[in-house]
Formats: sequence, structure tokens, C-alpha cells
Amino acid sequence: MSAASKPSAFAAPPASRGHATLSKPHPFTPQLAREAAATPPTLPKDAKLSAFATRLPPDLQRLVKTACAQRGIRMQDAVYEALWQWLNNQEKRA
Repeated sequence: MSAASKPSAFAAPPASRGHATLSKPHPFTPQLAREAAATPPTLPKDAKLSAFATRLPPDLQRLVKTACAQRGIRMQDAVYEALWQWLNNQEKRA
């Protein structure tokens, strides 16, 4: 699955997206270049993974789980994408 077709943890759920997203911008639009650079790499299904547990308030965990279900992604992929983006934003600030 390519990064362009991969659902994002930060995108709006498919039901709430407007019809404006159907038109494609020009391929050399600077915004597209920024989005491509900011997109985390796809986590391969056969990647070697280690367990990573954390404690969250029940309400936040429920919100994350609901958002993932609405977007059709795994919680694992949402956490991976969020951590990848957070780490890259930290590097830019340093």
C-alpha cells in the first residue's frame, strides 16, 4: 500500500470529508511536496516489532480507538504515525 493511499491517523474520517477533496491539485504544488515529506513511511506488515505499552486515561484511549475505527486503521498504525511525526517535529525545532 503506498503512502498516498494509506489512511492517516490525522485525516478526517471518510464520512466527514467534503466533495472538494475529489479535485486533484497540480502535481508540483508546494503543499503536495510538504505533505509527501511529512508523511511517515509505511509500516510493513512483516516488520519486526516489539511490544510498546503505555497508560492513558480511559477517555483518551476510547477517543483514539473510536478515531481509528472511523478511519479504518489499526491503533498500532496511529501510534506509529503519531510518534514518527512527533520525533520529526522535535528534530526540526532543535
